[in-house]
Amino acid sequence: MAVLERSKNDGEFCGDAHAIINTDTYVVCAVIDGLGSGAGASESAQAAIQIVKECHELPVKAIVEKCNRVLLNKRGAVVTVVKLVFEDRRISYSNFGNIGFSMYNPNGTTVQPLPTRGYLCGRNENIRESHFQYDEGTIFVLYSDGVVSPPSKLTLLHVNDLRENDDRIFNEARYVDNDDVTLLIGKLK
Repeated sequence: MAVLERSKNDGEFCGDAHAIINTDTYVVCAVIDGLGSGAGASESAQAAIQIVKECHELPVKAIVEKCNRVLLNKRGAVVTVVKLVFEDRRISYSNFGNIGFSMYNPNGTTVQPLPTRGYLCGRNENIRESHFQYDEGTIFVLYSDGVVSPPSKLTLLHVNDLRENDDRIFNEARYVDNDDVTLLIGKLK
């Protein structure tokens, strides 16, 4: 996996956060964007990331529901959590807000579910979960709204090792000049 995360204008606080939790049977990845920027956005993002780290064994819908609860009386955040289950070759996906998710399969097909509109702040929300099959060589991308456009599907599918090529990959993406940025890319074996 390869990750780029940076704060708005190289500020002290980043309102985005990400997590990658590896186990023997699954991997959980999350990208969270606290509303706005600065300390308040960072506080929201970090509170939700802590929930992801503590509750990664749960279904992704339950993780996002717990993130929603922890955001009560905070600024709020948008959240996407995916779980890659090795035995079933399945990705479970749950989202609330404008965190982008794309999955590019080696056969040329693309999965790009529409994100749920809104943000989490402790209100009663209808959180959903979707499931997608993946193949060896599938690439997935999670990104905050600080990313105008992620690297191209063609570029990503032709990269053997993301970490060895992360500069080239991250330089191909386009970013908002005045926003926090998180871009997380994974290649499945």
